[in-house]
Amino acid sequence: MKSRTGLAVLSGIATCAVLDFMILLTAGYSDIVLISPFLGGLVAGSFFIEPMKDGGKMGAITAVVDTLLVRPPIQAVLVRMGLLKIPPEISEIASLGLPMLLLLSAISFLIQLGIGFGGGLVGSYIKSRITPPQKPPPNVCPYCRAKIPPEAIYCPYCGANLKEFKSSRFW
Repeated sequence: MKSRTGLAVLSGIATCAVLDFMILLTAGYSDIVLISPFLGGLVAGSFFIEPMKDGGKMGAITAVVDTLLVRPPIQAVLVRMGLLKIPPEISEIASLGLPMLLLLSAISFLIQLGIGFGGGLVGSYIKSRITPPQKPPPNVCPYCRAKIPPEAIYCPYCGANLKEFKSSRFW
């Protein structure tokens, strides 16, 4: 695992853990807890500039770790300390039987995975929009990336107007 990937996932998981703790402590078992994988994914995805390639993947990884490894221990500790009450509706779910319970768990997991993926996409998209574009080397056409003479006004390979490109950019 690359250090940037590890740092992204760790930051996303830390965000999820803090949010899970605060939401469970203040709102109890609520749909609001679904904000946790989104914001954790947003933090993890903001480490990358390519939304579909890296951002969504980091958000999904963060959501999986949060759903399976972070939130359950936080819930257990808060219940044991008496700070979190299990509502009767959750206790009644067990009466549905194992197949239905597994189906509901899988659906819940996939929803949270998608929410984390979306958060990662949004985080990396925002990062890509606020990161200034790289300036191409001075002797390279910004359109076809061919080597061009320094005084060229038009690219000899693709015919692009290099003067327009220079005036339309900030540099």
